[in-house]
Amino acid sequence: MRSLILSVGAVLLSSLVVQSHAQSCNGYAELCSKSYSKVAFPTTHNSYAFNPPGGLATNQGNDIPTQLKDGIRAFMLDTYIPPSKDPKEIQLCHTSCSLLDGGTLTKALGQIKSFLDENPNEVITIIYENGDNLKPAVFKSVYAAAGVEKYSYAHPAGNGAWPTLTQMISTGKRLVSFVDKGADASVPWLMAEFSYVFETPYNILKDQPYPCTIDRPKDQKRPLYVLNHFIQGQFGGDGQKISIPQPGAANKTNGPDLIAHINDCQTTFKQIPNFIAVDFYDRGTLLQTVANVNGVKWNGQQATPAKGSGTGTGSRSGSGSGGIDSGATDTWRNRDNKSILGALAVVAAAMLAF
Repeated sequence: MRSLILSVGAVLLSSLVVQSHAQSCNGYAELCSKSYSKVAFPTTHNSYAFNPPGGLATNQGNDIPTQLKDGIRAFMLDTYIPPSKDPKEIQLCHTSCSLLDGGTLTKALGQIKSFLDENPNEVITIIYENGDNLKPAVFKSVYAAAGVEKYSYAHPAGNGAWPTLTQMISTGKRLVSFVDKGADASVPWLMAEFSYVFETPYNILKDQPYPCTIDRPKDQKRPLYVLNHFIQGQFGGDGQKISIPQPGAANKTNGPDLIAHINDCQTTFKQIPNFIAVDFYDRGTLLQTVANVNGVKWNGQQATPAKGSGTGTGSRSGSGSGGIDSGATDTWRNRDNKSILGALAVVAAAMLAF
């Protein structure tokens, strides 16, 4: 009899855990019923440009696998095929591959595939800046090699309504890919960004106001938009000025400045920003701020401090170093825990009664 109770208890707990996971989409149950176009995603600008390989051209403190672990759900990647490289292999480079070569797209997509394989309730977006105007067939070949084509979502032509996150998860089409130029019907999942998305200006200098205007496509609203929220400093003389990222300002940039920018743009555009793009995501309060935009209670997810940064706060509410702090909620301490803990109590009571 005791073994029967244990077996029933195990089945009950297993069912509840599966249900708990099924009710969570991108970390929050409340997002499951929302259309993709009504969800905000924490986004990294030049996601591949992390330190190392670094220097002045880096925009992030952590690599893509760490970004995924930390809760980043949209990635901005620049694609090139430099003459010295394999013509069938796309490189991720910052302006020029001689300035910063972030490795191959195949490698980055492989990292994203591993995450999608291991996390069946997550939806990921990639926004490509097609620096070398590569043909869709080149992307298709790389996607096939990386094994992510099966996950790729193609929005029906002429259909303005985007699916809910639950619908995307249930069909397995959980990778959305936009490209700024070069898309065509031959690869339907490589979607023309500006047919669906508009962007705010991206060339923001330090100490300048953050704009809420439509930069691309010019003065044309779309169902989704990118909020470009990263600043550049400049050094050099007249005609020789070079723009560089500003990690030292990131706590403020990704904290109070980000909140104010979002509020201004929501008022201006009458819609939430979908892709909130920042540099040095591990500093400031990006993750918490995106949760607020989505109208959900922040789950306490923390960003991993970049090595040597010393100042990364990455949406922390406590003083822990990495992981989820003592005041946060994780799979076993979130809004679904009451049902799981209640089931444990029922099983324990039955065993004691026996």
